[in-house]
Amino acid sequence: MSTFWTGFMNFVQIASFFLFLILALICIYLASGISRANRKMNRLKRRYDALFRGEDDLDIEELLNKHNREIEQQSKTIAKLIKDQKNMEQKLSDAMQKQGLVKYNAFDDLTNELSYSLALLDGDSNGIIITSLYGRSQSTSFAKVIRQGKATVELSEYEKKALEIALGK
Repeated sequence: MSTFWTGFMNFVQIASFFLFLILALICIYLASGISRANRKMNRLKRRYDALFRGEDDLDIEELLNKHNREIEQQSKTIAKLIKDQKNMEQKLSDAMQKQGLVKYNAFDDLTNELSYSLALLDGDSNGIIITSLYGRSQSTSFAKVIRQGKATVELSEYEKKALEIALGK
């Protein structure tokens, strides 16, 4: 055998105790690392189990399906509300929304402004003007049709003023 190998074998015999001690320390260090990793793994497993168990022993798939059904139901409800809102907006545009009232004395010998012209218009400025003329011996009422803010017949000064008030002019 060569001198190198002989010297190496002598070194190994002398240092075997120290090598054993070093290997034992390395094993202890690795065992503690494995223990730490195992604790982390157990913590993650508990969190994973809690997540996928869900509420009332539902698993995550059932929970997601339940939420998906609820979202679909809410979407249908929202679509219905939007449709209902559009219907109400249409109906409101047909309702009387604008009004103008002018009270006056139709005849010179009367006071207290008991005659009036009342304009009632919808959202498209369609409607009527109701005029009531009060006199000592009789009263007369009549109506005139309004289309898109304009009268189909001639209006009196008071009726024009009631229409302007209703139109916001």
